[in-house]
Amino acid sequence: MTNRQRAFAAPLSLLAALLWPGAACSTGHSHAGPGVDAGAGDADDAAADADDASDDGDTGPPPYPAPHPAAPQVISLKGPVVTAPKIVPIVFQGDPLAGDIATFMMQLVATTEYWGGATAEYGVGALTATPVITLAEAAPTTIADSDLQTWLSMKIASGSPFPPADANTIYGVFYPTGTTITMGGGTSCQEFDGYHNDFSSGGGYVTYAVMPRCPPAAMGVSELDQLTSGASHEFIEAATDPLPQDMPAYGQVDDAHRSWELFGGGEVGDVCAQFGNVFYKPAGITSLVQHTWSDKAAAAGHDPCEPDGLKPYFNSAPVLPDNVTMTLMTGEVVTTQGVKIPLHQSKTIEVDLFSDAPTSKAWGVSGIDINSAFLGGPTALSFSFDKPSGQNGDKLQLTIKSLQPGPAPFWIQSKLGNAVTFWIGVVGN
Repeated sequence: MTNRQRAFAAPLSLLAALLWPGAACSTGHSHAGPGVDAGAGDADDAAADADDASDDGDTGPPPYPAPHPAAPQVISLKGPVVTAPKIVPIVFQGDPLAGDIATFMMQLVATTEYWGGATAEYGVGALTATPVITLAEAAPTTIADSDLQTWLSMKIASGSPFPPADANTIYGVFYPTGTTITMGGGTSCQEFDGYHNDFSSGGGYVTYAVMPRCPPAAMGVSELDQLTSGASHEFIEAATDPLPQDMPAYGQVDDAHRSWELFGGGEVGDVCAQFGNVFYKPAGITSLVQHTWSDKAAAAGHDPCEPDGLKPYFNSAPVLPDNVTMTLMTGEVVTTQGVKIPLHQSKTIEVDLFSDAPTSKAWGVSGIDINSAFLGGPTALSFSFDKPSGQNGDKLQLTIKSLQPGPAPFWIQSKLGNAVTFWIGVVGN
């Protein structure tokens, strides 16, 4: 988006490729990868089987996790978080999913392991919710975010059943099928699947989240699953970054890792949403919700997308020696860690492999050129590894060739069985 309003999803064509692989409905903890495998897959597993990843001359096993470049941290921009969040769910007359939404809200409140596991480290407290407000009015066919703010302000001013706005209240507006919302130059179910925002009112602020009714992004995903996965994302972000327009809180990745904001933004839901199979059904919740970013887990070398992350967690982190300037999807120009390679030339960098516990075997490692794999452009980078796989403590040598003018983002993909993890980097010229 072009301002600080936060969208839940990238365009749906990208969402389908990144977030909804064939096993998206699995309730397990493995993270499946993008729809475009870009050279990994069975070839990686075969290479891993052939390579036990033990380096000659090792004097002993490395620690778990082995030393590797620091993982991203979602940083606070010094705004407040919601310390005692209370969600006010709102549905319109005749919504066929009204009962399911009420059930989801009750489960979300009751499943403290999920909510607390996603938010407690950021200073957010236990979740409560009011009963669902069912409006005696039909939803509009189209509404702009500015008009939605005016409408919501009037509802709050009218009193019961709308509670007054305060620092802990998050209004959640669930629109039915047939309503199109526009915000920040984007259109619901095209540029975004949901967002949260704030506006000033009566000397304070109103925090709200908006959930359009978008068609399922992949076969086997229900309309309710699509809705609740987005709602969980937005409610968690509304609690950890409730005033994104006026006083942003956990809304940005640290400067060294701004490339991790490439697809969706820097809030705790955004940074995980760009990876595969981050939606799951935890015990106590019968529809899909999202794993979200944990700074503590990332710093400890565990799966950063929590709760219930991949175990054992493994990844391959490139050593990025340079500063590169790039433009995010929001239009913001940032300088971040990357690799400088003159056009049509190559550079070799180190890739450090790590896991937080022993793995059953070596995992395959490959490079993915984001420009051609996901953005529909020409191939910007080519990749060559000295070894196709490894395990905790191994160091691979990756040679990258620049084929198109940069900046050019890339992913390092690690694959072991059905589990896939990623690390993001960027090449500049």
